[in-house]
Amino acid sequence: MKVGIARMGDLRSASTPRRLHSNKRTNGRILIIGGSYRFHGAPVLVSNAAYLTLAAMRVGTGYAITCVPKSILSPVRKLSPNLIVRPLSGENLGSRDLPELRGEVERADCIVIGPGLGRSAATLHAVAKLISYCLKLDKKLLLDADAILAVGAVHRKLGSNALITPNDSEFHRLSKAKLTDRDARVEAAKRLALKLGTNVLLKGHATVITDGKRAKIVEPKTATLATMGTGDVLSGIIGGYMTLNGNVFMSACAGAYLQARIGDLLYKEKGYHAIATDLLDCIPKMLKRYDRTTG
Repeated sequence: MKVGIARMGDLRSASTPRRLHSNKRTNGRILIIGGSYRFHGAPVLVSNAAYLTLAAMRVGTGYAITCVPKSILSPVRKLSPNLIVRPLSGENLGSRDLPELRGEVERADCIVIGPGLGRSAATLHAVAKLISYCLKLDKKLLLDADAILAVGAVHRKLGSNALITPNDSEFHRLSKAKLTDRDARVEAAKRLALKLGTNVLLKGHATVITDGKRAKIVEPKTATLATMGTGDVLSGIIGGYMTLNGNVFMSACAGAYLQARIGDLLYKEKGYHAIATDLLDCIPKMLKRYDRTTG
């Protein structure tokens, strides 16, 4: 399998022009489901990232909905006036939330599930049901963090409209593969993509994106992004691209490349003292050059 290197052209290819007479409802809708009483920050980072990416606010997504447990609704709302935040029923996602979430899924162009959800049996059972419903409707779907643990309970291939974004630990739980070097990472990611019939983004300093037939590598020049929360922002960036872009593999390559270049930019400004929220203000600075308007 040919392995390529992600480049600036991936950002250009994944960008989507905005129609002059469009509005927030015609510029795509992303749904983010995450958070628990213990982890309230992750879904906010995802929503803000999707809100600020070229495929989100700058070129695509006009509507972002964040669903979090009722117990953390207030602090999440206070973090940004741009967020539309809707409550789940308790401290964690559960089956009782599925009827309302199915309605949100039906209205969304892309669904991101996972950041900060927690790993209780009840939550993972609800996630598996939610994944199955997204697949039934052939929705674009990004599974990150804790939601990846529910993939084994879905009992079907995820399809080309889905993307899973595991780190090494999450990847090992799914595949049991040893990730010894770059070549081993590429081959292991390829095998998992073929097994699940979907797109895989294996996080790491050398991030691997593959659909089982092709693969690209994204590698930043520094370790600036090796801090908590940056993986959640990455899911938001890619989710934003996926909202309007018809090609999930392309969206993943563009999102991973964009974040890597932002990491290099932040290193020049902050060294190894950047935090995840620093990425958000850099997104439009990087992407404005690709803005296009059509009649």
